[in-house]
Amino acid sequence: MNKQNRLFTKILFLLGLFFVTASFAYFFKIYKNVVVTKSRTTQTTPQPTPTPDPLRIRNILLLGYAGGDHDGASLTDTIILARIYPKDKKIKLLSIPRDIWVPLPVSKGTTQHFKINHAFAIGLDDKKYPNKDEQYKGLYGAGTMARDAVSIITGITPENFIAINFQGFKTIVDELGGITVNVPYTFKDNYYPLQGLENDPCEKSDDDIKALTATISGDLLDQQFACRYETIDFKKGQTALDGETALKFVRSRHSDFNGNDFGRALRQQALLVGIKNKILSYGTLAKAISLINTLSKNLITDIDIKTALQIASEQDTFTDFTIESYSLTTDNVLTESLSSDRQYILIPKEGEDNWSGVRKYLQENF
Repeated sequence: MNKQNRLFTKILFLLGLFFVTASFAYFFKIYKNVVVTKSRTTQTTPQPTPTPDPLRIRNILLLGYAGGDHDGASLTDTIILARIYPKDKKIKLLSIPRDIWVPLPVSKGTTQHFKINHAFAIGLDDKKYPNKDEQYKGLYGAGTMARDAVSIITGITPENFIAINFQGFKTIVDELGGITVNVPYTFKDNYYPLQGLENDPCEKSDDDIKALTATISGDLLDQQFACRYETIDFKKGQTALDGETALKFVRSRHSDFNGNDFGRALRQQALLVGIKNKILSYGTLAKAISLINTLSKNLITDIDIKTALQIASEQDTFTDFTIESYSLTTDNVLTESLSSDRQYILIPKEGEDNWSGVRKYLQENF
């Protein structure tokens, strides 16, 4: 493999694993539209820094959110901390459940507890949260708040973030011509929501709906409106997925087996590996142009071109890197609980806001 082909392989690997990185260096006019930076009010005087170790561990936060105009569109369903270990030729993925209860800086000098999936959304919402510190405002601020929330839990501060909405994710998989995923377990979800039918009465009268609403709630209430849902079914093993099916695969939440966030984490990690494998066999740079354009419309990141080039150039090749997957779960460091307003939440086994057990687990395993 010549030098040019090796560089292209490295670039495409990062694109597939992290949804976007070094390949944007070839498409500056496109890439600059997705890169967010600190606002001028938060810029500091540059200080001389030593040349970084090219073999140092890198930490990148990966976020997936629905997008659109509906309620909760900016809540991050997917939160994954990716660590690159150049010396060991290894990449570790840590899935962080979206229900972890964490203090967020909603205004200067004040924090309020939310599920961690609210961090990115609160950063984006300068209208509802106008008194945030400047570092947490705007697109860059949204990523910064999410990175800081992860740091509170893990003791690891991600250097960068990448956020992609699900419409973009779906289109990316289709642009790749579909991907093959090793489904980790068989599951069936009878209540996967059909887009556009969220409020369909399913031939029930107003009186029927009022009666149901007065007596039941939550999933039991939702299940009374069968026309709003479809059944999806996945079998364990190698499975070919298009964009729509891949999205259903990672977002499904109502399976009787592993339908919770911990099961979703396994599926999200399996999908990342599938995307990486497809990218590495993707072919020529010309085929990637439409994929790059799709990414530029659906993605936000603070990885600038200089950093992207640096990541790509630091290693000779990424093709021989292995991927290891980890998750924070109730089997290791978390326990289920309820907030004061009766929300389902996850807190450390040592107690609310006591992250010592989580950090010890990560030091020993991650």
